[in-house]
Amino acid sequence: MWFKNIFVDIGLRLGIGIIFLIAGVSKLPMHLEFIDVVAAYRILPPSLTGVYASALPWLEVTIGVCLILGLFIRVFSVVSLPITISFIVANASAIAFRLGGECGCFGRLATTSYEAALGIDVFLLIGALLLFFQRRHFITLDSRLISLFRKRQHLV
Repeated sequence: MWFKNIFVDIGLRLGIGIIFLIAGVSKLPMHLEFIDVVAAYRILPPSLTGVYASALPWLEVTIGVCLILGLFIRVFSVVSLPITISFIVANASAIAFRLGGECGCFGRLATTSYEAALGIDVFLLIGALLLFFQRRHFITLDSRLISLFRKRQHLV
């Protein structure tokens, strides 16, 4: 199966990880503006808008770094799913209600149309699902930690 290929695994981890890392890092310096961006979608209740907008960049950075390094791949692929679904809902509603402007996905670093952002979100969703179901991962911290743990168990 093509999706069980180690190069697909590496490509997905790096692609998804880099997208999440860039998105999170680009939102951190514009924290207050990003709260306004999230509020403009009018999807979340006002009491949750600030919490979501404050936690999201840090979650994106964490997911990105862990996927790039290959640390807890299955855990962070699952953690990324509800976040990615929230992106899909936000961008689909922006398209459906013809909101003006562009997506704030990458902060001030880059702007994109809602349609392009929705395409990226679909890639993130499918990629995270494929990563979750991968059995073997290539060049990961997980594999190094497991082998160190096994060696240590044999020494005891």
